[in-house]
Amino acid sequence: MSFDYISRREFLKFSLATSFAGIEDLAFAQSPKKSIGVLAAPQMLHPFIVVFLRGGADGLAILSPLNDENFIAARPPEMRFAIDASGGKVESENAIFYWHPEASPLASLFADRKLIVWNAIGIKDETRSHFEAQEMMERGVNSLNSLPDDLGWMARQVISKTRFQANSIPLFAGNNNLPRSMQGAHRAIAVKDIQGGIALPNGANGFNALSALCNADGNAIASTWIRDHLSNLDFINQTLGKGAGKVIPYESSGKIPYPNADPGVGLRSVARLIDANVSLQYAWVDQSGWDTHENQPGRLNGHIKNLSNSLAAFAQDMEEKNQPYTLVVMTEFGRRLRSNRSNGTDHGHGSLGLIMGSNVPGGQLLGQWPGLSAGSLDRGVDLAVTTDYQHFLNQAFKYQKS
Repeated sequence: MSFDYISRREFLKFSLATSFAGIEDLAFAQSPKKSIGVLAAPQMLHPFIVVFLRGGADGLAILSPLNDENFIAARPPEMRFAIDASGGKVESENAIFYWHPEASPLASLFADRKLIVWNAIGIKDETRSHFEAQEMMERGVNSLNSLPDDLGWMARQVISKTRFQANSIPLFAGNNNLPRSMQGAHRAIAVKDIQGGIALPNGANGFNALSALCNADGNAIASTWIRDHLSNLDFINQTLGKGAGKVIPYESSGKIPYPNADPGVGLRSVARLIDANVSLQYAWVDQSGWDTHENQPGRLNGHIKNLSNSLAAFAQDMEEKNQPYTLVVMTEFGRRLRSNRSNGTDHGHGSLGLIMGSNVPGGQLLGQWPGLSAGSLDRGVDLAVTTDYQHFLNQAFKYQKS
């Protein structure tokens, strides 16, 4: 079919797929099905934010059991840090853990009772595949063998539990691409950096052309959907620009600046939307690069530093603005206990989770520590998972208080 004979509706679909790719999910919403073993979240009283460490973060490097003889035997000195160089320690009944030197902001949040640490979380499935593990966690399921629908778990909650007025942004990802957790909901927007606002598809001319096509097409599903989306994009820009047309850069109320790196840029965008009161329910921000098969010590220094400073900046910003929120940090799986020959670690099982927020009773170390003895390890090589990620998230949901 030549372009001259494309119908208006077909053109709208083509325009949507080409102009909005990377900004919003292209699938139409569907009705979710109830199913056993599927994550079910409540309607949020304030924003719930996930910071996802993509690639499989080595929780044993972020918070290390440096005195454990099994840990010492499994990792050479260059894969460990000295106790006197650590950012602080966390004690439990059967183990002492030390924060990575670059994680001192996390140690401070924990000491100030603003952060919960949760050991040995993950999926109970035995896969070590990034794709499969991330798919399970973003779909909110325990297995990929029997799926209730095509929705991500955040999309499922918004579709099933809430009805939003026009110009509300229930789902936002501070990423360049929409995460799987939000796919299936048309009220989802993914833009990593909104300091300069949101660039409209093909500029003002493209925006006006699509708007005119939608109006001409009446109440067709695609037209209604695109018109709603265009309205939200314009609403965000008008809100961020205080109605003056020019977007004003966001300024944190905290003293700690947001790093100009992941996940700081995305969290700054989330903070800006929270401050703008756009009815945000769920937010998702990725920090990639945690697949440390080689040269792990040097690579983790930067990742942990950016993560720690980003979380500290966000916590301080929200506290100064008196904005309620709940935020969790998790990853698809941990790394192998024993390091490989490239000063890295291969795909493992259990890892570390963090929870912080305005109603979070911080300063706690939760979760059952399984130990690192040969008999305690999963498959004899990995930190075992003692808390399923769904239980971890369900606990975080309980801190949703007005």
